[in-house]
Amino acid sequence: MNIENGIWIKSQFEGIDLKDERLNKRINIIASNMMKNPSASIPEQNNVWKDIKGAYRFFDSKQIDFNEIVRPHIDKTKKKIEEREIILAVQDTCYITYSHHLSVNGLSNIGGGRNSKNGKGIVLHNTLAIDPLKTHPEVIGILDQHIYNRNKSNDDEDWKETKLWQEASQRINDKNSNAHIVEVMDREGDVFDIMQNCLNFKHDYIIRSAYDRWLDYPSKIKLFDFIKKLKSTGVVKLDVRKKQGQVARKATLDISFSEIKICGPKNRKKEIIKCNVIYVIEKDPPKDQEPLEWILLTSIDIDSFEEACQVIKWYRHRWIIEEYHKCIKSGCKVEEKQLKEEFRIENFLGVANIIALRLLQLRDFARLSPKMSAKKVIEPLKVDILLKYNKIQKKEISIYEYYRLVASMGGFIGRKSDGEPGWQTLWKGETKLMLLVEGAKLVLSGGVIYG
Repeated sequence: MNIENGIWIKSQFEGIDLKDERLNKRINIIASNMMKNPSASIPEQNNVWKDIKGAYRFFDSKQIDFNEIVRPHIDKTKKKIEEREIILAVQDTCYITYSHHLSVNGLSNIGGGRNSKNGKGIVLHNTLAIDPLKTHPEVIGILDQHIYNRNKSNDDEDWKETKLWQEASQRINDKNSNAHIVEVMDREGDVFDIMQNCLNFKHDYIIRSAYDRWLDYPSKIKLFDFIKKLKSTGVVKLDVRKKQGQVARKATLDISFSEIKICGPKNRKKEIIKCNVIYVIEKDPPKDQEPLEWILLTSIDIDSFEEACQVIKWYRHRWIIEEYHKCIKSGCKVEEKQLKEEFRIENFLGVANIIALRLLQLRDFARLSPKMSAKKVIEPLKVDILLKYNKIQKKEISIYEYYRLVASMGGFIGRKSDGEPGWQTLWKGETKLMLLVEGAKLVLSGGVIYG
């Protein structure tokens, strides 16, 4: 494992074919410069005129294909998961809004998208590969990525937007892989054909229910009525963080589960999917607070309270893809980039999506190998400067200590109640540290003259 940014970037675009060797080289320069300051403007990222001009020419090239930009990374991710035991393939759609840039041509209507304001933008469907068997869930990489434009006609009259999810399942399917795939989706994935599609590829699924479906029971009954009659199999405690409309608390969650048979759509009522439902409901929520409630549909066999808790735990890893979308929007500030054509934004997005994944993975390093010496995987000069900056006399520190110090440079206080640092404070600190390292290298190379 080497977690130096320069080496990592080079490996992510290895084997790329943009039909021009100059473009193949340029993407590495653009990505390296973007990594140093992901949230900056394109001119700020590239500093010198030659690189600024090269970046804009790259984004303006119509021969560049978004799918080819992300292909090398996706291929690496698929290779990495081949020998893993279980992989969570977490799917979700990200709506990137450009309503404030009305002059951009070719954008998709995202009026029906979540968190959009009936505006224009890009519909980006993502699938992340996550290993849930580690002490902390490991983000392995992007498993699939697809841009969909609602304004461009589809030749297939029967094509529906739910097929974004089905087509992603097809692309991630790898007959040569030994990994057992469990697809994880939020309410948007609660579609009969999506569930059936997972089963066709021998993937399991965990999907949060959105619809009160008819069940094939001794007598017909709706799902939401059925779960209210289930007996509790146990309770679990969950720390709930404070957010808008929600108070921080330690919630007590009641767990029940059952095997069910879901009836098909109106015109296919005789079709049945056998699966399990897990009902999670908060007991005695605080006054004026809606109880936490999840209804999970899963193809995974459940015979015990412990197995139900395992599925719930895996579903909770779905929040990682929401963090990834924040990395794209807030970390790389893709919605603020002033590029006048949709294809230019796609070219930029192809690079930014890989950088955003890197931001998300930062916190994993400290959690997955906490005791390893930082200098084994990080440039020694970088470690030494971090120690000097923090006035620490040690010559060696662990990766865990390294990233705690980096996070403190980004504003992480480190109180007991703060938990572990997130990607935002880590990256703010990393950006400051990289500037110090570049300055030190200038001095050491004789590039700075005093007097």
